[in-house]
Amino acid sequence: MKKVFKITGIVILCLLAIITVILIFLNSEYDKAKNEYERLAVKNTNQEATFYHFQFQNDSNSFLHILPLPKKLKAEKGVFSWPDAWKISSSLPDTEIWVQRLLKKSLTGLGTTGNLIFTENSDLPEEGYLLDISPKGIEIQYSQPAGAYYGMVTLHHLQVQFPESISCLKMEDSPDLKIRGYMMDISRDKIPQLSTAKALVDKLSLLKYNHLELYIEGFSFAYPSYKSLWEGKETPMTPEEIRELDAYCKARFIELVPNQNSLGHMQAWLNTTEFEHLAECPDGYEILPLQKTKTTLDPTNPESIQLVGQMMTDLLPNFTSNKFNGNLDEPFELGHCNSAALAENIGVGRVYLDYTLQIYEMAKSQGKEFWMWGDIIGKHPELIPDLPKDITVLEWGYEREHPFGEKTKVFKENGLEFMVCPGTSSWMTFTGRTDNMLANIENAVLNGLKNGAKGMLLTDWGDMGHWQYEPVSLPGIAYGGAISWNSSTSRNLPLEQYLNSFLFQDQNNELGGIVLDMGRLYHYEERHMPNMSHNFMAYQFGMADPVLEKTIYGAIEKKLPDLGGEEFYNLLAGRFQNQKSFDFQGLSEHLDYLEIELNQHAESKFNVQNEEQQLIREELKNGIRMVRIGAEIRNYGQQKENWDSSKRIKYLTDMQERLIEMQAKHRKLWTSQNKEGGLDRSMKPFADLQTQLNEMIKTEKGGSFGKSMERIKEKVIAGGVYWYLKSN
Repeated sequence: MKKVFKITGIVILCLLAIITVILIFLNSEYDKAKNEYERLAVKNTNQEATFYHFQFQNDSNSFLHILPLPKKLKAEKGVFSWPDAWKISSSLPDTEIWVQRLLKKSLTGLGTTGNLIFTENSDLPEEGYLLDISPKGIEIQYSQPAGAYYGMVTLHHLQVQFPESISCLKMEDSPDLKIRGYMMDISRDKIPQLSTAKALVDKLSLLKYNHLELYIEGFSFAYPSYKSLWEGKETPMTPEEIRELDAYCKARFIELVPNQNSLGHMQAWLNTTEFEHLAECPDGYEILPLQKTKTTLDPTNPESIQLVGQMMTDLLPNFTSNKFNGNLDEPFELGHCNSAALAENIGVGRVYLDYTLQIYEMAKSQGKEFWMWGDIIGKHPELIPDLPKDITVLEWGYEREHPFGEKTKVFKENGLEFMVCPGTSSWMTFTGRTDNMLANIENAVLNGLKNGAKGMLLTDWGDMGHWQYEPVSLPGIAYGGAISWNSSTSRNLPLEQYLNSFLFQDQNNELGGIVLDMGRLYHYEERHMPNMSHNFMAYQFGMADPVLEKTIYGAIEKKLPDLGGEEFYNLLAGRFQNQKSFDFQGLSEHLDYLEIELNQHAESKFNVQNEEQQLIREELKNGIRMVRIGAEIRNYGQQKENWDSSKRIKYLTDMQERLIEMQAKHRKLWTSQNKEGGLDRSMKPFADLQTQLNEMIKTEKGGSFGKSMERIKEKVIAGGVYWYLKSN
């Protein structure tokens, strides 16, 4: 027995020795990482971070506050006073409906004469119109019904800006781009109520958009063939809702186009027992550091094609559009697991193309023109000539530096039709990235026009919980609609005034400027991250040690070439090399200023009864709360070693109270306009942070031993992650 005890003691001592060595090693790795980051910080102290500021030449000097601004405008003598009722002369079937909806005046009937006359003119472009306002009445000339409708939309804008009367004028107008589209992500937890989607369509219609896509992955559409996978678990858009929305869009000359991912971004399906065997990497793949996921279908398994085919059969008949966006973007795992042998033999690009052609053929068999993202085929330019010439390639890029000119030139030279696809820069930010958004959209549209793009598709994603609110996206929607119609105004248009007058209906003329200003908060961060902000990502990391945070960001930087390609990384490398210190104080003061502005706006007599503006203000105020808490998370990690326990407890307690308030507001705002399914999943990082704050406060209120052990744990985890990522 003594021998057993002796052996046991030796084993325990050996284990303790091993643990001690590991702890010492990981602590040394932590110190090594900390010293490395401090050296970099000192090195960057003398570097001036450069941040791009988009400048308008004459933002507020335009005679008109409407968007899009017309191509040709000539002032005439006289004044036209808006009548109490309209008498219409028109051979078009829907003009009475347009007048009631857009001009909100009663009708005295139809006739051969009137104060609003519609005249067909075959010499005008398909969507063009000629608007002639004289003292006696208004004439709208058109070649196709769409042109007449857009003339009415312009008349609506003029009536809002000049509510009593308007100086006479002649206006001739037509769009630069044939397709002016917007894509809304309904698959990252947030699915709009049908009424919310219709309200969005109305806004798009005012900006003369003619194309809308709802991005679908997972179970955001109620696939009839797979009811068991979503019923009682999700609240998807139903076939009936899609058909109703399709008709609503058509009445406003907007084509609702089906959009469904068909290769990558399939994790919701691959996480089910029914389809987990279709994963390219059944055991997962590390797309981001320390995070294994299954996102891509196995292209070598015939069942993958069968699944996508049945999804298409369920989805496509609900749309009257003859187009289908099959996506096929970002299949990160492709060629790494089940298709590795085939990729080794014929090349990963050919594996991708062969799979793509099968989806293309299925779309054609259902009478649909096939669209696809261009990121993967763009990495294999030798295969572009093998794409069928009736495919439309969607060239996407969401940073101001994206090489739209070079990328689209390749598609043009190969005889392919293509679209340019910038973004609203709203996702993973809370309040947007205004300057990046404006420059990104301008870059896409101007280079697209230069190389013959048939349109623009403005994307609005919702990655990592879709926490941003609609007002954050509206500047991008307004700007994208304005310059895809009239590109010559890209640096000279009344964006702020339009937001106030037409999208926010703000008689104080304040909300537009506040929203644009909120979109510049990312300039206080140490670097301009692609597609995200640091304050947003703070919720993903939680109350992390700054060494751990910097280590993860370093690993993300190393992953960028794999995620976006070497060219993408080279474009953005300067953002990582040329940093500054996080200006927490400056950001906090700016947030204080914005809150004061919003509160003063709320007290204005103009807005007391306006529920829509109250909703917008609450959304903006909660976005500010989200940014503030994210900044406080990061500031705590950087400052806690300089504070005593009482100061740490107060800081954490104050943050906890704001977090509770923010979550309650967010839940209320979400459910007022969106379906409830996905909300709890979206808010999980908030709940996790709440739990973490509770534990940290409890530890701080406890004894010194507990605090010491917690600090050791933080350093061991950070040191371990640093060692692991450095070794891999």
